[in-house]
Amino acid sequence: MCLYGIYKWVNIINPNQNKKVVAVDACIANEVQMLNDKGINTLGSCCGHGKAGQIVEYTNGFGKWKSYEHPPHVLIDKQSRELALILGYRPYPYFYADGTDNDVLMMPLKSGCLTEVDCKEWHQLNNIEFKRDLGVIL
Repeated sequence: MCLYGIYKWVNIINPNQNKKVVAVDACIANEVQMLNDKGINTLGSCCGHGKAGQIVEYTNGFGKWKSYEHPPHVLIDKQSRELALILGYRPYPYFYADGTDNDVLMMPLKSGCLTEVDCKEWHQLNNIEFKRDLGVIL
């Protein structure tokens, strides 16, 4: 898992996205690329930056919220569900703060790490300085 601000370019197939190449957290980028290459329509992703399970607070148009940081995951459209299951993933409904799901599923990834210790090891393994906001690296 990489620290926030370390990305790799990924080609996506999302027809509703105006960009066809997006920056993805580097430690999950290869898996997100593979999902798109196999026909999974990814809508967003996050590696969690070594904070899986930690309590986070945020504010949006619906109020103040408290939640847990998710492990590495990707959001996919509902039409990609069957293919995701065939590939061995287990997507489940993703609900926005207003209670709607907008035909979006969340899917845990097989890559990435859960803790900051794992994050540090990823940086060492990839010879990347253990520092935030390095920008796109690949």
